Amino acid sequence: MMIKKRSFLTGLAATACGALLTLAFAPFAFFPLAVLALAGLIFLTDQAHPAKAGWLGFWFGVGLFSTGVYWIFISISRYGDVPAPVAVLITAALIAVLSTFPAIACYLSNRYFVNNPAARNVYAFPAFWVVLEWTRCWFFTGFPWLMLGYSQTNSPLKGYAPLFSVYGVSLAVAFSSGLLVQAITHYRERKKASLPLLAIATLWVAGALLALIPWTNPTGKPIQVSLVQGDIPQSLKWSPEHIALSLQRYVDLSNPLFGKSKLIVWPEAAIPLGFNDAYDYMAQLNHHAKQTNTDVLVGIPIENNNHQPGYFNALLSVGLDNNVYFKRLLVPFGEYIPFKKWLSPVFDFMKVPMANMLPGRAQQSSLNVAGLNIDASICYEVAFPELIRTQDRNMNLLLTVTNDAWFGHSSAQAQHLQMAAMRAIELARPLLFVSNDGITALINQHGDITNALPTHTPAVLTVDVQPRVGLTPWMHNGTDPFFTLVLFMLFMAIRRSRAAQLKTSLTS
Repeated sequence: MMIKKRSFLTGLAATACGALLTLAFAPFAFFPLAVLALAGLIFLTDQAHPAKAGWLGFWFGVGLFSTGVYWIFISISRYGDVPAPVAVLITAALIAVLSTFPAIACYLSNRYFVNNPAARNVYAFPAFWVVLEWTRCWFFTGFPWLMLGYSQTNSPLKGYAPLFSVYGVSLAVAFSSGLLVQAITHYRERKKASLPLLAIATLWVAGALLALIPWTNPTGKPIQVSLVQGDIPQSLKWSPEHIALSLQRYVDLSNPLFGKSKLIVWPEAAIPLGFNDAYDYMAQLNHHAKQTNTDVLVGIPIENNNHQPGYFNALLSVGLDNNVYFKRLLVPFGEYIPFKKWLSPVFDFMKVPMANMLPGRAQQSSLNVAGLNIDASICYEVAFPELIRTQDRNMNLLLTVTNDAWFGHSSAQAQHLQMAAMRAIELARPLLFVSNDGITALINQHGDITNALPTHTPAVLTVDVQPRVGLTPWMHNGTDPFFTLVLFMLFMAIRRSRAAQLKTSLTS
């Protein structure tokens, strides 16, 4: 009975540590909690049987993802018209799947490296954790929400992002957690704890110094850009009776900007009509933009002209320049049905409405608009570091348009903006974040939010944006240096583990 009670309390503690980690991310953004919460998990799983360690990792994941991605229920139930019981099941299933990743990291660490605390805590566990975060970016099309590194956009560790991307920042957090546990272990065993504490200090000071390097250079003069936040309620956005509300709202907000701002940006699906249906409206907008020497970027669905029926989620420029970007990475179950042949009958049986958008080409040119070379993305594409990475040194700024009304009044909007801030740090360029109902903001090349609109209100954010050029190490090298670090840490773990085994065999 006592063993069962102790096991229950340990699982509860692991769940609490996972929930505590949520507070490290936006909107709370208390970044030291990322190190402390993960250190708690490492401490709880120390010397545990691999299976038990895996279960503790799973409950840690339940605590993290149930408090961090609860808004999935809001998106699919309130706005997706999915029955509440079904929405609960879908959300719970997603949380369970995501929780298997920390479970695997804990299991592997204790399966192969439990004989040596330093090998497990400092080297193996951080390496397994970040490899599984990287796996989460592409497994079943990927869901990179709440990766450790995203919690550090305001911490000294963000200095590693231009070198290794968010993956390297995650590794620095996990490494810090392992070193902290090692310092506590040394202190409890009356050994010197100064070495792991010195390693933590060195890691964080080096990150702060790296954050001071500019990496890219300004080019040309600042350009005035206006970001339009229409604040169309999601419940009305696609209603045929309220389409005129969207069309008129964006015109009214934009009319004072023509001829003043060089570029005007509307958010994702600002026009809730296919391009063919909105042709006259877009033609008038194009004419007015040309007459006033202005470019307008508009989020709008565009029909596929080929044999395959469907729509692209697109960002279209009108005015002096005409370009288009098609969303490449669609939201599974939100914009398309994965494994459609097998899953469509299931969703039809449950009366779950599903969209069927088409993905754009994997390789697309950047948008050349208003004299700017823009790396564009739509909605949650900005969460994927390798998707946004470019080797174009002449790319001037990043742009994300989104409709975060799907998230309701939840923490997801702030989390989304925080991931965009990490992209700005990785590529050392300003990022424009334009949302239907917030958070619409300008993020500078350091990941700082310099200007932002209040959420859930129609408004315009007009800012001066400084274009930049150059290559960060991440842009040039991609994931190669990151995986080199991971392999080195696994090598060190194996070496320490074998040395411990040899020492044990000699003394026995």
